[in-house]
Amino acid sequence: MNLGMRRTAMASGAALLLCHERHGHSSDEGNRVEVRGNLLMRPVPVWLLGIALAPMLCLTACTSDNDPASGRAATTTPRTSADPFEEKKLTAQAQSGLDAVTEQGQSMIESGVERVADGVHTQPDLAAGHSYELTVICAGKGEAQIVFTPGKTAPKKAAPCDRSVVFERFTSGKALRIDVEGDAQATGIIAWRIDTI
Repeated sequence: MNLGMRRTAMASGAALLLCHERHGHSSDEGNRVEVRGNLLMRPVPVWLLGIALAPMLCLTACTSDNDPASGRAATTTPRTSADPFEEKKLTAQAQSGLDAVTEQGQSMIESGVERVADGVHTQPDLAAGHSYELTVICAGKGEAQIVFTPGKTAPKKAAPCDRSVVFERFTSGKALRIDVEGDAQATGIIAWRIDTI
């Protein structure tokens, strides 16, 4: 007898035993063997049936309890990558805006184009005591902040991501770091340039 037939026989036998007990038959009738078709049926104790069914009941209860997909939406939305076409468009807008306001007579030291999500982080090699100008254009949404380290070099300044041109003149010290970082809601492209004055 294979495993499937044995399980069927056990379940049917238990059902037969329950039926006998409900109709007032004595417990010694549970040892009786009955033949149905090609199956040899022997009743099994009720406690054995309970042991066999307990794991299935536990699995059913565990899988149906608090399913987050069926009950409610997730509280946070993962941040998706920018649309390549939109990113290319914003890059062109920011770069063309930067080129339009940069004077031809100035000498460029550094420049770049970065995603707002990545920000600008540079430590330019500038001569101490000389004057420079930082130009920043952010195209997109939200706002970015320009931060100089050390802070006495220049005050913190906002750069709205609406293609506004932001200038900041400063005198470099021995070690300088410039960061331009977007706020939590900001998206888009930052174009920046450092020129000598």
